[in-house]
Amino acid sequence: LWLPLFAKAIESKKDNGLIYDKKAIEIAEKASQLSPKLHKWWNNISKELQGIMIWRYLCIDEYVNNFISKKNESTIVNIGAGLCTRQQRINNSSVTWLEFDLPDVKKVWLEFNKESDNHKYFTSNIFEDDWINDIKSLQKGPVLFIAEGLFMYFSKKQVLEILKKIATNFSGSEIIFEAYSKFLLMLPQTDVKKTTAKNFPMPWGIKTGKEFEKWDHRLKHLGDNYLMENKNALKRMPLRHQIVSFIPLIKKGGKMVHLRFK
Repeated sequence: LWLPLFAKAIESKKDNGLIYDKKAIEIAEKASQLSPKLHKWWNNISKELQGIMIWRYLCIDEYVNNFISKKNESTIVNIGAGLCTRQQRINNSSVTWLEFDLPDVKKVWLEFNKESDNHKYFTSNIFEDDWINDIKSLQKGPVLFIAEGLFMYFSKKQVLEILKKIATNFSGSEIIFEAYSKFLLMLPQTDVKKTTAKNFPMPWGIKTGKEFEKWDHRLKHLGDNYLMENKNALKRMPLRHQIVSFIPLIKKGGKMVHLRFK
């Protein structure tokens, strides 16, 4: 929960920061005061994770801005939202933001945020139907789903189940989500190892987002955005990551996949 938030806050406080997230700084500093044990993350975030957070920030924000710029009204559905601050960065009154995560996460989120008419936080189970009804009850205009740093923790079967639910209920909507090759998911992740979380318990992977079209005929691949091709992210990565980024197996390993539900 805290790793992505602190990584963005740390980068934002740098004099030469490659991103700036005012809300992330605010939450990280307040959380450190409320719970001093969290302060250790200021000095304990790996360069690898900082690079990934820069990529997510720049890449997903660009996708969202492009999506909402073409619509009078739109709805953003953030699955596994955690302490995401994107709604505050992209402050657009014509957009309805619906965040979904676990009940304990919402309790933490509410310590630093307030719900509003166009910004709600839900704890519905995404493997059941209540979350679909929640979206439909508040949806305005086309829907863009986001799954940032989430699907790698699910099995391939679970990911397909989620995609099928969206395809059945929100034809014409789009989704952007993070995906990796199975090879990369098999490697130990430095920051995950520092927590009580398991690395990736059911690793599955893809070479390209085009593979999802074979999962279900209603999935249309619109493109991939590769982590190791993001120059800003690589600036923060360790030297060894910069070197291996030229290896095809690594270069195309991490990607943000963009699909439309036909």
